[in-house]
Amino acid sequence: MLRLRLLFLAYAAGVLAVTVVPVRAFDYWGHVPWQAMIRWVPFVVDPLSMILNVVMFVPFGVLVPLIWRRAGATAARLGWLALGASLSIELTQLLLDITLGSRRTVDINDLIANTGGALIGWWVLRLARRESKALAG
Repeated sequence: MLRLRLLFLAYAAGVLAVTVVPVRAFDYWGHVPWQAMIRWVPFVVDPLSMILNVVMFVPFGVLVPLIWRRAGATAARLGWLALGASLSIELTQLLLDITLGSRRTVDINDLIANTGGALIGWWVLRLARRESKALAG
């Protein structure tokens, strides 16, 4: 269990490194107001960005149920946790944009893709558990 928790911490640090760091302060995008960095329209996104955001959260959907059984007991519960984690990232990016002018985009598509990726991970874990039970029994 300790190894899984350490693996999750390493994963979380990696996600933060990709989504928050580096913080580029001031004039990265010129003098565009911070409100222009918010993307509200769903599914208007570069396909590669969507795929990468899905892939980034697949480990979340696998590791969270392995570490906290209740958290991954249902797809809905895990989906809400993934949405909360993704929203935390987006709000951090927004806060850094407003305070430091980092100019990271805040995108509704990231919330959709991250939550979807976690649910894919949860589904893969369920299938793997079902297969291992079938092989053992």
